[in-house]
Amino acid sequence: MVDFYSWTSRFRRKRRRTRSKLIFFCGLKPVYVLLFLSTTFIVAFITFFIAFYRNSDSLLDLYYYLSSNSKSYGGPKSLKVLIGNYQPRSFTGKEQSVSFDQTIVYQDFNFLRNETLTFERREYSSKEKFLFRFPKKIETSALLLIFHSCNQTANHWFRTGERQRIIGAAIDLGYGILVFQSTDRIHRCWSLNTDIYQNEDIEMVVEILKKFYNEFPKFVSLPRFTFGESSGGLFSSILTINQRYPIQGQILYISIVVPEVLFRYVKKESYPPTVWIHMLRDVEFASEERINSSMKVFSHQKIPFTDFAIEPICLNSLTFHQRIPSITDETSRYLFYRLVQNHWLNIHNYLVFNPRRKLNWKNFLFPQENDRRDENDIIQNIQAHRDVITEFLNVIYGEHAISYERSFEALKWLQDLNNNQSQDISN
Repeated sequence: MVDFYSWTSRFRRKRRRTRSKLIFFCGLKPVYVLLFLSTTFIVAFITFFIAFYRNSDSLLDLYYYLSSNSKSYGGPKSLKVLIGNYQPRSFTGKEQSVSFDQTIVYQDFNFLRNETLTFERREYSSKEKFLFRFPKKIETSALLLIFHSCNQTANHWFRTGERQRIIGAAIDLGYGILVFQSTDRIHRCWSLNTDIYQNEDIEMVVEILKKFYNEFPKFVSLPRFTFGESSGGLFSSILTINQRYPIQGQILYISIVVPEVLFRYVKKESYPPTVWIHMLRDVEFASEERINSSMKVFSHQKIPFTDFAIEPICLNSLTFHQRIPSITDETSRYLFYRLVQNHWLNIHNYLVFNPRRKLNWKNFLFPQENDRRDENDIIQNIQAHRDVITEFLNVIYGEHAISYERSFEALKWLQDLNNNQSQDISN
């Protein structure tokens, strides 16, 4: 039988404790109560907006709606854009480089006619295919071994404008061009196996060079340099440790030295001079921070090195035409206007969105129909350049794409360094 007296006693004690807690809370000074409530509200507010931001690109819509200056800036922008809003940066050689890149003239082929950059093809076996081109107006003084990026092929180096201009610069400097194709036929990436005797891509390159020299024995004594783009740069950093065909210098374009190679093989007298070309907007794969860390290792080992920075492209109404001559100036103005109209340019005329991650540009740059007759030629010109424009937008954004800028400087740096070292040896 339940002891009614003990049960009611416990109930009264519990009620007194609850009442005492209420008395305590109500007895607090108002400032403490306000502080508690404010803190609770702030924490809830921040938690909500973090969750909102993670799932939306419109976090600052409210700000721009309330802001009196929103219209002058062009409408709502996301927090991601605000944080990543690129502004012009100063770096060594910037003005000289920009001026040079804009005025460079290629002697060996006509940039206005891409088909003039001819090349030859060899297939020594089913896995040993490559393209090559020698200078026609000057003597070949070195060989440049080129390795493409993932999802690309050797053919891209003779068929896309930015890569063509890199080849044009190399040929004008006297480089003979050899463009290799990775053995990976699915992803088209290069093997990163640092055991060079187990790396099938290195085995393929070595076999091609052997047969190439049998066909062109006069080039055996020429220095060899490499130009690796992204995945091709990682591969280049591994290839350079081979002793069968020593490499006298390498250019790592939007790429880095494989970490195992960096800390195990980058040693004085055994690793070649290295040039990095990196994009200032890249904060991930080939970031400035990573490259600076690698350069410290090179400096410690007293291996010659340098790097060249590339900014995003500051657009104007004729940029598309100037970089891709087959795009008419009218089309260029139209594309520029559409980017401005849809808030894709910031106040410095740099792209604010990464075209690989935000794809609504396809809706306003690639219209399917247009009622205005005076724009028919423009639309046809756009449709004929869909793939070219798509790739060039990545170049404009400037995070991880191939651009001809700074390449002549990098190639010239390697050439001058090699010539100076050769003179020192001869003296």
